[in-house]
Amino acid sequence: MSTTDHKTRSIERKLNVIISLLLRIANSGSDLTLKEQIRNLASFGLSSPEIAEIVGKKVGYVSKELSILKREAT
Repeated sequence: MSTTDHKTRSIERKLNVIISLLLRIANSGSDLTLKEQIRNLASFGLSSPEIAEIVGKKVGYVSKELSILKREAT
C-alpha cells in the first residue's frame, strides 16, 4: 500500500468516526431507531458499506434495511 493510500484510508477512518459521533450527538435526546439513522445517512448519499461502517452493522443488514425503506416509500 502506498503512502497516499495509507493517508487516504486514515482520513476516511477519522471522518467516519466524526460522522458517527455527530450522529450520536444529533440523536441524543431523541429516540431515532437504527432504521431511521440508516435512512438519514442514505439521504445524504452514503453507500451501504459506508453506512454499515458508521452505524457498526454488517453491510447485508444495512442493505436489507434500505431495501425495506425503499419498499415502504412506494
